[in-house]
Amino acid sequence: MKKILVSIMCLWAFANASFAQVDSNPSLDIDDIEVIVKGINVAPKGDSVTLELVLHSYLKDPRELTINTFASGLINPQGKVMFYESMMMGKVKVVFADRQNYLHYFLKRNEPVLYTIKTVNWKKVWGKPQQFRMTLEDHAEPGKFLQVDIPL
Repeated sequence: MKKILVSIMCLWAFANASFAQVDSNPSLDIDDIEVIVKGINVAPKGDSVTLELVLHSYLKDPRELTINTFASGLINPQGKVMFYESMMMGKVKVVFADRQNYLHYFLKRNEPVLYTIKTVNWKKVWGKPQQFRMTLEDHAEPGKFLQVDIPL
């Protein structure tokens, strides 16, 4: 009888432990878009950082996403937004040297898209970045931009 009781308690404890999950990639909802941090890669020399985010639209209808490229970027420890070298969303790529103010992308429901930002002139002593500032146009009020700091 004791063996059965002990085995039932062990099974119960194991079942509860196996269902406990830790969310390693927390998400943030911005303007009906779920933003998930996929990865952060600091170059071995420490002079550049590549950030990967996954964007997923919740809206029923497709929408155009407009990101202000010069107001978006990794935030260094002094609180300054660092300019990017390149931004890529899906197959759309914007390079800083081209001086393009906006990145436009057509988001569809249930089609997550990878958003990659590469920043150079990062200092090794800063380590891994802690925040990314994303500036995007409000879909409900065209011309109004939302500025959100995403914790990494």
